[in-house]
Amino acid sequence: MRYDGTVSPILSIGYQTQEIAWNGQPLTLTLKEDSRQLEEVIVVGFGTQKKENLTGSVSQVSMDEVLGDRPVTSAAAALQGAMPGLTIGGGSGPGQSKSFNIRGTLSINGGSPLVLIDNVEGDINMLNPEDIESVTVLKDAASSAIYGARAAGGVVLVTTKRPKSGTNFNLNYNFNVGWEKPINVLEQASLLEYIDAYQVAGYTQTYWAGNGDVAKWRDYLVQYKKDPSSLNTIGDGIYKDTDGRVYWLSEKNIYDNILTTGFLNNHNISASGGTDKIRFRLSAGLSKENGPLYTDKDSYYRKNISAFVSADVLKWFTQEITVSYSDAKKKMPERVGNMGDFYSTRLVQYYPEGNMPAEIIGTDEELPTQTPMNMIRYAPVSTTRTAIPRISTRSIFKILPGWSVTAEYTFDRKDVNYDFYSGSFKYADCQLAVKNSIEAGQDYYKLQDEQTRYNAFNLYSNFEKKWGKHGFKAMVGFNQESSYYKLFMGQVKGQTAPSVPSFEGGSGEKLLQDSYSEYAIRSGFARLNYSFNDRYLLELNGRYDGSSKFPKNSRFGFFPSVSLGWRMGQEKFMNWSKSWLDDFKLRASYGSIGNQSIDPYSYTPAMNVGLDTVWLDGNDKVSVISLPGLVSSTFTWETVNSFNVGFDVSAFNNRLQVVFDWFKRKTTGMLSEGIEIPSVVGAGAPLQNIADLSSKGWEINLSWRDRIGNFSYNIGFNIYDSRAFIDKFNNESGFVDRNYVGKELGEYWGYVSDGYYTIDDFVLEDAQKGVWTLKDNVVSIQGVVPQPGDEKFKDLDGDNIISPASSTLSDSGDRKVIGSKTPRYQFGANIGVGYKGFSLDVRLQGVGKRDYVLGGAALFPFAGSSASDAVFQPLFYNQTDYWSAVSYDPNDPDFMKAKNPNAKLFRIYDQGNNVTSNTRASDKYIQNAAYLRVKNITLAYSFPKNWVQKAFMKDAKIYLSIENPFTFSSLPKGYDPEGNEYNEIVWNYPYYRTISLGANITF
Repeated sequence: MRYDGTVSPILSIGYQTQEIAWNGQPLTLTLKEDSRQLEEVIVVGFGTQKKENLTGSVSQVSMDEVLGDRPVTSAAAALQGAMPGLTIGGGSGPGQSKSFNIRGTLSINGGSPLVLIDNVEGDINMLNPEDIESVTVLKDAASSAIYGARAAGGVVLVTTKRPKSGTNFNLNYNFNVGWEKPINVLEQASLLEYIDAYQVAGYTQTYWAGNGDVAKWRDYLVQYKKDPSSLNTIGDGIYKDTDGRVYWLSEKNIYDNILTTGFLNNHNISASGGTDKIRFRLSAGLSKENGPLYTDKDSYYRKNISAFVSADVLKWFTQEITVSYSDAKKKMPERVGNMGDFYSTRLVQYYPEGNMPAEIIGTDEELPTQTPMNMIRYAPVSTTRTAIPRISTRSIFKILPGWSVTAEYTFDRKDVNYDFYSGSFKYADCQLAVKNSIEAGQDYYKLQDEQTRYNAFNLYSNFEKKWGKHGFKAMVGFNQESSYYKLFMGQVKGQTAPSVPSFEGGSGEKLLQDSYSEYAIRSGFARLNYSFNDRYLLELNGRYDGSSKFPKNSRFGFFPSVSLGWRMGQEKFMNWSKSWLDDFKLRASYGSIGNQSIDPYSYTPAMNVGLDTVWLDGNDKVSVISLPGLVSSTFTWETVNSFNVGFDVSAFNNRLQVVFDWFKRKTTGMLSEGIEIPSVVGAGAPLQNIADLSSKGWEINLSWRDRIGNFSYNIGFNIYDSRAFIDKFNNESGFVDRNYVGKELGEYWGYVSDGYYTIDDFVLEDAQKGVWTLKDNVVSIQGVVPQPGDEKFKDLDGDNIISPASSTLSDSGDRKVIGSKTPRYQFGANIGVGYKGFSLDVRLQGVGKRDYVLGGAALFPFAGSSASDAVFQPLFYNQTDYWSAVSYDPNDPDFMKAKNPNAKLFRIYDQGNNVTSNTRASDKYIQNAAYLRVKNITLAYSFPKNWVQKAFMKDAKIYLSIENPFTFSSLPKGYDPEGNEYNEIVWNYPYYRTISLGANITF
């Protein structure tokens, strides 16, 4: 401490921070116990609760803690792994929207959490993370039932920053700049390995691209590798032989070539403060991101502004208003017409980059080759603009001490504009043919406008009173919401002025489409809390919901919940633990919520109107109206019943925090086709409330924080698991590939591997003649003539024939459940240390167990394709250990004896005839998709206050942050375990690492 009168903080874990001025004289200071961990205020529906009084399953994080100094522009991305039970998905890419899930599958019809921004539904992906104060997740029915029908999948409450009364004026500016590099890229085998496998597979010796002789190609490649100047190549390693045949000699990673270094920068400024009567906060944010794809066609640009003002107009009346505006522009290259896919796995790595020489393709000019790099270079670009203006008002009337009435109104408008022109360009394809990306006259201009107008009104009253040992809190309210959506799309072909595409300039076919939908919700809700002696807790919730998405006779539903809590740690018989146990609370809850996650008009028979040539010759079209669908007269809510038990522990002066929950959720009356309809009816079966699903799981959150002198540290870990099963479904035949009673969602059915067929399984005399006759009692495969090196499977049904039989539960043949793609044991962790202004924070996230069937190009040589297509497929780095024989000569004693009996992959000789059998789903090739990802590492330094005060600043910090520095996964290269927006693991827009530098300054 300084003894010149400077104010210094006194900190100790478990006690309140105190600031004092010391003049060098002896000082006695009494530390005050810090009970804020228990008294922490948690945001709940239409109110707040002290953490110690919570009885439902609720998690809350401060956005400043999970965001910190990370180089992310998405609040959802920052939340990944931060709370147990909350899963964040959505793929990768600039401006990529993220999706939420709470505690696993809710219904076979879907159902995501309700995301509320200051009590009103909104898009968190468009929010500036710097404007968010906290994020609360309501997981069980007891905590989320207050929001009724939309909250069946849980609730995510986003609370924006609002200063308190008497807050000093603060002006804050922070920025970061970052560089992005992909972390996972496909890798093919070497070109020599590819040619060797191509020859083993027995494909034609005249190569399909360039007509070169394969054996000669191999010799040229070896020569070129030793001395590139020995061959007179043109372009990118293209050699044209004297006989006119073309050979490809340049190796490269065509997937790495589409990637470069991206750039990111964020700027945020805010001003806040308040007197005893007026509080305000103004903020603005600017985010720019140019992703790591080659060129600058993948970009995202977002602007955010917001203003909040709260005024105590009278002692009993407070008026608040929040105005915000978000504007984003996203650009992405698009594949159209005949173009090759940017992420195609079909191209062999020899294919030349740049332009194909004119003499090779016999044209007057060079043309771009069909590599992914060229496809991106010449690809047309779509532009999506999203604008969201939002205004919210809140009027608070303080009727009596402890009694208030609040009225809220929010208007939110979302405009999405999509603009795209396909253009057209020429290129040379893999077989040296000249193609157009879009055929002449078929180029098109497309414009699409979407608009959503959303109105929400809440009126509710809160009352709180304590009489002796009895504490009461009551809330009653009314909610009315409406949403109107409309879409208009126009498309016109044949632009006369391609440089300035427009509808007026289109000379070809025009297409116009429009649609709209709307729905409304009207609800009444109430909550009652009772506590006795601050130990015994009771909460009752109820909501009466009406939704226009259902028929009038089944439009309303009542959804109640109850929860109990016992602060057992405060009982006298627990006095023995007072020296280390701060609080121990048991919780239990049960509740029912309706699910309205369906289309607004599902209960109404609809007829589609369109143009078709079905009854006419030529291209003339007439208007066609389809038959109306069948609709059940009993169409109504799906109902979600939830049971939850758990406990909370605070110990060692609140250094240790433990929260555990076990839950079971049952969804009844799920909408599904209830009966089988003959095809002559001309319509599908109507949806009826006839299916049930149940899920159960658990979650735990542990944290520890402490300080030793100038050194502080914290550790946190959370993990959650959930499984879902079908309890009721109309599948009378019991087909295993459909939902059936007892099915675990996400399960894979497949065969059990039993090694490879060997020459000893066959009659040798026949085999030497090219006839593959299995010996008696050797299991055969239905519809397949096995050969040595083919996959062999276990005969589970004992009939000595491998088959799926009728694929029913009673007759599943030789298939069984071999795994599940449902992510299990999802976890997150954080570690932080601090010393004299320096801090280091590390965040981890991952999945402990998940199976995934990749197949195709990810696992199998030549993509596991049939002979007619396999010849065009490449060979990847993980596909070179395939079964092969010592000799293929029938007269050799080693005929068809395995050279590598423990090979990872089946045979590829005579590739085409059994490849479908060899690549069928089996336990051998199912992939372990579990992973651990280090999400972020941040090193920061906060300058001493006495330094920055000389520069008229309150605080100043600089930092270095790395997002996604390390990933540990057993999946093949290029396949990221987090998956895309559909939770599929595919080679697509890659995840990337971001290294950023930044500063945070407060005046």
